[in-house]
Amino acid sequence: MVLALSRKGQVSIEFILIITIALFYITSVVWPIVLDSTNAAEDVKDISDTKISAMKLANALNEAESSSGYMKKTIRVLLPFGAEISGTAGVDEISLIAYVDAGGGNPDEINCTEIIAAGECPNGAATCYKCTSTISLISGAGTTFNITGPIFKNFVVEKGGLAGVTVS
Repeated sequence: MVLALSRKGQVSIEFILIITIALFYITSVVWPIVLDSTNAAEDVKDISDTKISAMKLANALNEAESSSGYMKKTIRVLLPFGAEISGTAGVDEISLIAYVDAGGGNPDEINCTEIIAAGECPNGAATCYKCTSTISLISGAGTTFNITGPIFKNFVVEKGGLAGVTVS
């Protein structure tokens, strides 16, 4: 009888040891991989949100420039933290910039270059990637604007009168 009780105790100790080893493996191996994957997915999402917003704005500007009369269109812009979309009058393209965490690797969505200089990453990180791209507009559609994230807002692209095409 004493032998049977000691085996039950040994099984309990072995079970606790196996659970401890499994928890250690999960926290030291699996969890960092999950975090890296999550960060990489968020970076691709941020770049995609920036690119989609810039494309919506480019389409609205092209539509306004090609219309023959008054035109007003409202678009919704979603930009993540540190992202920027800008345009300059007389330049027929929109520039877009997005910053992503360097921990997730270099995303291949748009041209990304690593920034190492302190203070250049908008989130205060030691290193990040600055991703830049341009979207072409039809001739004459360029106008001056600068939208910086984080923002989720409606913008109005309007053509009419002496002001030409405006973004407000």
